[in-house]
Amino acid sequence: MQMTGGQALVQSLKIEGLETIFALPGIQLDYAIDAFWEERDAIRMIHPRHEQATAYMADGYARTTGKVGTCLVVPGPGLLNAAAGLSTAYACSSPVLAVTGQIHSEQIGKGLGALHEINNQLETISSVVKSAERAMTPEEIPGMVRRAFQELRTGRPRPVEIEVPPDVLERVADVTLLEPDTSVRAEESPGDADLLARAAELLGKAERPVIWSGGGVLSAGAWEELRELSRILEAPVIMSSNGRGAVSDRDYHGVTGAIPTRELFGSADALLVVGSRFFLNPRLGAAPPPELPLIQIDVDPEQIGKTVTPRIGIEADAKAALGQLVNLVPASNRARESREAELTALKERARETAAQAELQASYALTIREELPDDGILISESTQVGYWAQMGGYPVYEPRTMVTSGYQGTLGYGYATALGAQVGNPDKKVVSINGDGGFFYNVQELSTQAQQQIPLVTVVFNDNGYGNVRRMQELKYNGHKIATDLLNPDMVKMADSFGVAGFRAETPDAFRGVLRDALASNAPALIEVPVPPAEEIGTFPMQQDPPRPVLDL
Repeated sequence: MQMTGGQALVQSLKIEGLETIFALPGIQLDYAIDAFWEERDAIRMIHPRHEQATAYMADGYARTTGKVGTCLVVPGPGLLNAAAGLSTAYACSSPVLAVTGQIHSEQIGKGLGALHEINNQLETISSVVKSAERAMTPEEIPGMVRRAFQELRTGRPRPVEIEVPPDVLERVADVTLLEPDTSVRAEESPGDADLLARAAELLGKAERPVIWSGGGVLSAGAWEELRELSRILEAPVIMSSNGRGAVSDRDYHGVTGAIPTRELFGSADALLVVGSRFFLNPRLGAAPPPELPLIQIDVDPEQIGKTVTPRIGIEADAKAALGQLVNLVPASNRARESREAELTALKERARETAAQAELQASYALTIREELPDDGILISESTQVGYWAQMGGYPVYEPRTMVTSGYQGTLGYGYATALGAQVGNPDKKVVSINGDGGFFYNVQELSTQAQQQIPLVTVVFNDNGYGNVRRMQELKYNGHKIATDLLNPDMVKMADSFGVAGFRAETPDAFRGVLRDALASNAPALIEVPVPPAEEIGTFPMQQDPPRPVLDL
């Protein structure tokens, strides 16, 4: 049928199931924005105040729902602003689609200084996306969108960028829309049958097998298969920071953190690594012994053997491969006594050690106690966030704790949490931030108020870039520079935006305020004044500098 390129783009996205898009308009996007207006009853457009937030919100939406998160930005500086969010999504294997504009098609590559022009835009963004493609005619748009969603839904999920010049969005042409490729999910492979059989025999004969579970298990929706395999093997499951919730922390099989990891690696006689980069911080002394038989399963063949050399490496979808192991292991599985008492005691020792960081523990555990089991916590680069990521914060369900992974992106948390809340309107979502990181996206208080997003945001305020200041104090003879911050009255600031502002001076006061804020089901911000990081100390299981224990 005849339509503009903008209409072809929007209709193709709608066919692929797009329901929400995080977008900032601009002149190169006018015909796309107008096409979204035509579909405003089918596709919700949320417009934040900064392009960085569009990508972060799309990431939070994607990682907590399992759906594709989509953002729309102008070319050049708009896309570069969004790149921090895309790099975080890339690090955390999140399916984010970045739809961007371009300069006029006849000007591309000529260096004329057109509005928003940057040289080699596709190549520039390629380092933080899985693929990048440009459509130069309206007729090419449906195929480009279809290929983008194939990339997002197959293999290792990572961001994808597509772009269309403004003259192509404006042009009218006969366009054939394409239905989604429904075969792509069916193609997910369990891996080589012989390798799976060998893996099943190795695991079945082991006396003390251990499973390491990464974010790929959550991406694949493979937690039921993981839990069943753990039960069959009576194997503890060590979860990376991005894999939390695959096994509930109420299940004695589910463990995380450096202390359990060191002990379990030391006594294991077989290790299964699934959906993880398996990069272990060498400072922790938690690496598995070189002689430990290791099986690695990953949908990304480049990850197999990158950090450790497995005895058996299997390129496979985590859900399909774990399902096969569930079926194969019983044939060679040995009898084992329950490890409940052992693992429960190990987890309790880890909890007691973590509790020695009293301030971090008190606030993080208050959040846990006030959030429902399916409530979502978005962590940040702040002391309470680090403590939570290290395993102190219990996680009970999949996709209910989000971190910035190895990217460690300061300031990602608040905007990411807004996207998570948009994607999960019936769940409670809490964002924890330091004052330094929160002000990267403080302007999104306006978005939260305008869209009435009922997120509860907690800002731990020590009036500085606390972790850096702590390192300067302790490691560099107190040579503190560029780390003190001047903050406004955050309660008044929140109120001025139309977000309910609160202040809690103690953990007990925080509990009451948090409870009321969650019950209100309305936008809320809670400021928590805290001492400088150098005064409250670091964690007993953590060395300098303060950072997440398991960067996976």
